[in-house]
Amino acid sequence: MIQLAFLLLFIAYPLIELAVLLWVGRQIGVAATLAIVIGSAILGLITVQRQGFSIVTRAQNALARGEAPVLPVAEGAFLFIAGILLILPGLIGDAVGLLLLIPPVRKAVAAWSLGRFATASITRIRVFRQNASRGDPTHRNGRPTGSEKLGPIIDGEYKRLDDSDDEPQNHSR
Repeated sequence: MIQLAFLLLFIAYPLIELAVLLWVGRQIGVAATLAIVIGSAILGLITVQRQGFSIVTRAQNALARGEAPVLPVAEGAFLFIAGILLILPGLIGDAVGLLLLIPPVRKAVAAWSLGRFATASITRIRVFRQNASRGDPTHRNGRPTGSEKLGPIIDGEYKRLDDSDDEPQNHSR
């Protein structure tokens, strides 16, 4: 169902953009319509370049503070989307792209989309139980046979330092 909606949007969007361009071209003239489309592309490129550096700086500052730069990265993604929408010909895309170039609007859209993503994603945690010693008679196949309660064992990877070839060297003198 979602794939069908994306297919219809993929087909309908260019047709709607073309219809709007033709309508605006009849209302204000072809030259003025082309000037708007080309001007918005140039304005979008300049603004994306300037604000792009600002987003990168904010992400680096967040990393320097030890924070995850989730919101600056999301804002950067929407800034990229705004640039693409402004570069592509079409007045609807230009309007959405110009809205996304406004920092408070972009920040609000980024925060909203991150919230939607966080609530839509499902995290599954699998807890495994494993017997501590293979000779334990109360366990079979890694499962307890009695009513004893074992704590969860968290699956992970490890590396034994005494088996590695890169053993730390003592540099103290």
